[in-house]
Amino acid sequence: MKEIIAGNLIRYRKSLGLSQEQLAATTGVTRQSINNYENAKTLPDSKILSALANVLGITLDDLLRSQGEGLPNFRFRAHVTLDTAVATTLGTKATHCLKNAQFAAHVLRMLQTYNALEQAIGLPSYTPESTPCHQIEGNEKHIQTIAALFRHRLGLGDAPIANLFQSVEEIGLKVLRSSIPIKDFFGLSACSDVEGAFVLVNTHNITIERQLFTLAHEIAHLIFHRVEYQDTLIEEGISSEEKAREKVADYFASHLLVPQAEFERIYTLTKDIVKLKRHFRVSYLVILNRLAEMGIIDFAKEKAKICAIYKKQHDGASLQNFMELPPALIAEDYLENERYEFLIWQSLKFGKISEMKAAELLNLTVEKLRVRRQENEVYAVA
Repeated sequence: MKEIIAGNLIRYRKSLGLSQEQLAATTGVTRQSINNYENAKTLPDSKILSALANVLGITLDDLLRSQGEGLPNFRFRAHVTLDTAVATTLGTKATHCLKNAQFAAHVLRMLQTYNALEQAIGLPSYTPESTPCHQIEGNEKHIQTIAALFRHRLGLGDAPIANLFQSVEEIGLKVLRSSIPIKDFFGLSACSDVEGAFVLVNTHNITIERQLFTLAHEIAHLIFHRVEYQDTLIEEGISSEEKAREKVADYFASHLLVPQAEFERIYTLTKDIVKLKRHFRVSYLVILNRLAEMGIIDFAKEKAKICAIYKKQHDGASLQNFMELPPALIAEDYLENERYEFLIWQSLKFGKISEMKAAELLNLTVEKLRVRRQENEVYAVA
């Protein structure tokens, strides 16, 4: 146990850029004590362990868990730019481009909880069928076909997808949306042939349109790049191979959200970018990319034109890359984590978890949980 705690203290402390002196000062112990803990010479008592976990932004379980524990069946993949991220390891499997060890521990906890709830009530999970594809060139029709097949798996035709979050959750894909203040981080995915697939979507100052695209993008990685969910780190953002894989994921996401034949049909009815994006419930950038892909417009020129119009209509304000051209999708129409919350309520109903645990997972007080529970029972169909 001394060795496990020592390794975790070093990893989480360095992840935050803290010196031994700084960690000692914030936990009320001496620097020599921290040095002894990190060299596995002495074992902190329970009070100090709790203080250390609190300062390091982790749970006591994270501090006591060996790196070999966790979810060995799951492999991870994430995508943010290298200049804002540090490679790290989750459990026994490697992921890349996560900001720090604390975030890795947070993701692992979320996935462990989701997986445990699923198993507690026997709800089946889902993993998309894998079919490798590592570049767009020469594979356009294949990627479009896979996108169409996935829409069919969701029970959809060519019509706009009302709510992709709901649709994929209904077939058992684990999806969590969470506010994570990491610059340029949009989401990540994990997969297990036994326990299904998982997608984390960042909601922090990110439009619903971008969140939906991130979900579709990560589904593409689960389908086309399963082999990349491995122990070896990827030089993401540098290698031409990785850039090509990102383009494949973007291409799939675009065609999943906007089927080509339907797009061409609607385009004959209106050339208005706002009407097109509103019809398909996607970003205006998705529409511009598709039109550029079809050779109809020059992307840069059309975007500059739209930005100029926006600036004129909004008293000189600029349309930033993180913004959406109005009218934007409304967050209230896309409730977060519905399947996850259903699992919590079902686990509580069948006595698999306590009221206190359910309240913690739902971020409610026990009193508010009981009120919500009564409301659910009142409106439930007998």
